Amino acid sequence: MAVTNKLTRQELPTEDLGDLAVLPERGAGLSGLLDGTSAPEAVPAPDEPTSEPDSMPVAQVAPAAVAPVRSVPPASPTRKPGRPRTRTKPASAVYVTAGVKKRFEKYRHDNKSTNLQVVLEAISAMHKSDKLAQIIEESRYSTAPVNDLFPADPSAVRYLGGGSSQISFSPTPEQEAVIDRIGKTLGFETRSTWIAPVLNAFLPGKKDAQAR
Repeated sequence: MAVTNKLTRQELPTEDLGDLAVLPERGAGLSGLLDGTSAPEAVPAPDEPTSEPDSMPVAQVAPAAVAPVRSVPPASPTRKPGRPRTRTKPASAVYVTAGVKKRFEKYRHDNKSTNLQVVLEAISAMHKSDKLAQIIEESRYSTAPVNDLFPADPSAVRYLGGGSSQISFSPTPEQEAVIDRIGKTLGFETRSTWIAPVLNAFLPGKKDAQAR
């Protein structure tokens, strides 16, 4: 044991190792690593657009063609089935005396006819019997009679059956053409002038007569 202790004391170094007892400060060995570490690079956000090279053209999308809108005319009102069409043309009229008008209404009511039907029936009946010209001649009178040597004033000439009571009727254009043709044959331009005496002669009942 004595030999071992002697050798041990001889192997110990003679230099002063006191400076090794001073330990370096905590973290001093990492200062170089921390100082030399660079900040991490920023990563672009996913929604940020990335720049494209100028050499790559961007595809142009043509706008879709818009079809023109066709205007639709408004639908016309539907006419109810079975409803008769109304005539827009003004009705014709014949002016008769109150007596003829009363007889006319009774005949129309008894036969369930319209005004037009009665007027056309009277003209047709007198035309077939070839009495139209005779009726006009016999119905003519003057409200201002003069001497037989002179003709009567045309403005004073009247026909039996004519008056101030109105009877309206609505003939078709074709019916009007026939009525006007008959009137011109009799020498009349106005329908009411010659239809009134025809109605007076056709309708049942007491007929208008010239005062004596």
